[in-house]
Amino acid sequence: MDGIVEHVYAEPSVPPVIAITEVGHLNSSELLDCGMAIENTSNRPVLKIFNQHGGTVEEEDPSRKENGKKYLILRNKKTNKVLVYGTKVTYLKKPDYFKMKTFEDQSLTDKNQELSTVFGTKKASRISKSRVNNAVGVSANVFDNISFSSDVMQPSFSQTNEFLVYLPLGCNRFSNKLETVYPVSTLLLENEVDLMTDYAKEVISMLPISSDNEDLSKFFITNLNRLSHKTIQNICLLTFADGLIELLKLKSTDLNYRNLEVYPNSEVINDKVLDNFVEYTVTGRDLTSKMKDKSVCHIIIIMLLINMYSFDLSWISPFLPTSSQKRLMLLLKVVGATLAKDDPTKYTLKMPLATLPAFQKLSKKSRK
Repeated sequence: MDGIVEHVYAEPSVPPVIAITEVGHLNSSELLDCGMAIENTSNRPVLKIFNQHGGTVEEEDPSRKENGKKYLILRNKKTNKVLVYGTKVTYLKKPDYFKMKTFEDQSLTDKNQELSTVFGTKKASRISKSRVNNAVGVSANVFDNISFSSDVMQPSFSQTNEFLVYLPLGCNRFSNKLETVYPVSTLLLENEVDLMTDYAKEVISMLPISSDNEDLSKFFITNLNRLSHKTIQNICLLTFADGLIELLKLKSTDLNYRNLEVYPNSEVINDKVLDNFVEYTVTGRDLTSKMKDKSVCHIIIIMLLINMYSFDLSWISPFLPTSSQKRLMLLLKVVGATLAKDDPTKYTLKMPLATLPAFQKLSKKSRK
């Protein structure tokens, strides 16, 4: 049944505004405000969108006008009556301070980064967040107290830091308590576990899971069935490890398909994997050797946590690509896992952890 037009407001006193943007979409995770402000040059009110810090992320472009007339049609589903409103069309643009050349390079970079995070495409937002996550803050006087004497400098300093990048952010490898070395919160945040709770409960309701289940991977089914404590937290962690296993199966070229889903079973894990275990370059996503090693280290840590700090190497080795299997012994040392005395096939965490091994950067040929 067609709707009946109840009233037409061709030129309402306060017309609805249709805003057309230069880039992407509004990011709902950011706090944004909308309002009118007086433009300095023309001294006329313009529409602006502000972020939570009061900075302008988009503003009306007075130079662009809409020739045609656009209408907003609203239908009441209950009465099937229709209201028609004439609208004002506004084109938004980046504020001028994003384009000015007078700003310092670093300041300009910060503003562009803020724009991409708040108001940009998913790809631009993900790249921007990745750069923020990987950035290392350094004070201006960081070199003041450095001695350039070869006798004073420790040759293993830079190598140790290279391996620390493979471990979860916030872990404490030098702790004297087993529980505080790799807290669960360094792998999955509390709100991430909350978002995955319904999925974990669904998995629990399926127990025991048959090996021919097509919705779950062999890695997930095999390790879930042998878990002694099938808690929601452990299932969430195992899901994280499963997402990393699926990532390692891909090639860098596979990562640049549009609307890629590395792990369709969980949106939380899919986003986490793409945000933290893939590097972004000018040519797109790249699964580098460093990211592969980082993924394997996280898988090892997860397997230790969900299996009471002891697991068999055969539980993960068959599911890893050949290049990662060759690095497995070294990455076990990076995590701090050592062979169990009572079972030579099992690895465990013992306090204190062994020191990090010496870092040796391998060529691309040796990783193939």
